[in-house]
Amino acid sequence: MSLRSLEFAVCEAFVSIRRNGLMSIASVTTISLSLAVLGGFALLVLWLNGVAKSLSEELEICVFMKFRATPQEIAQVHDYLSQMRHVKAFTHIPAAQVWEQAKESYKGYIDLTGIPNVSLGDEFIVKLDNAKHTSSVANEIARLKGVDEVLAPRKEAKEIVRFSNFIEILGASASGVLLIITAFIISNAIRLTVFARRREIRIMQLVGATNWFIRLPFLLEGIVLGAIGGAIACGIVLGGAFYVTKVVTRMWPLLERYPGNIEPSQLLGGMVGLGCCIGLVGSFMSIRKFLKT
Repeated sequence: MSLRSLEFAVCEAFVSIRRNGLMSIASVTTISLSLAVLGGFALLVLWLNGVAKSLSEELEICVFMKFRATPQEIAQVHDYLSQMRHVKAFTHIPAAQVWEQAKESYKGYIDLTGIPNVSLGDEFIVKLDNAKHTSSVANEIARLKGVDEVLAPRKEAKEIVRFSNFIEILGASASGVLLIITAFIISNAIRLTVFARRREIRIMQLVGATNWFIRLPFLLEGIVLGAIGGAIACGIVLGGAFYVTKVVTRMWPLLERYPGNIEPSQLLGGMVGLGCCIGLVGSFMSIRKFLKT
């Protein structure tokens, strides 16, 4: 296809959008509303995934060293944690500091002023990159020499992993179904637009235009309408998310700790990109039927 033909197709696409204003508005409205529903659900799933990840990062494994653990044993545990898989970060608390923290926590109940530490050893606070490894990592650390006890939130980690898996399965399956429904609705809207212009397509065929010469303006038109619909859908989703977040956090202030983890620019790019793809595929599928006649 020559550059001149491409220039003609681009101009024809925009002229067609303006000429068929009502059908274009109907298509954009359908695309934007359908994508808004899909985008809103996707945003909710991403937020729930973010909540599960934040909860997972808050879990800590407490490693208590024996009171009489040697400096070599403490150093070995330190080095082991530094190289251990799934350990995201850890903090070493010397025995003296552990004793000071214990005295502070018992302040008001027992006066421990002047009493030396006779039982508490060093501590390590360990954070993992994924809650599902909590039990295996805790068991592995417990076998190290000099370790007295390991406290791990196994039950909480298990619940978080179950919640995370449920959200992933629900999100993937429901998003897939919603995407198919959205594509079907948008495809029908574009098909109506193409159907209204079937005479125009027939005339172009009669004068000898190739299928791609006829098809290209429709494809470009579908991309433009999809992009506009995606941008409008992004505005609807962001506006709705802002309002819902405001209401929900007012009712449950604890949820302020878990803000959304998706940038508006990412959402805009995703919605516009998805709108362009659906517009392109919908136009291609819709016009194919008329080009066969």
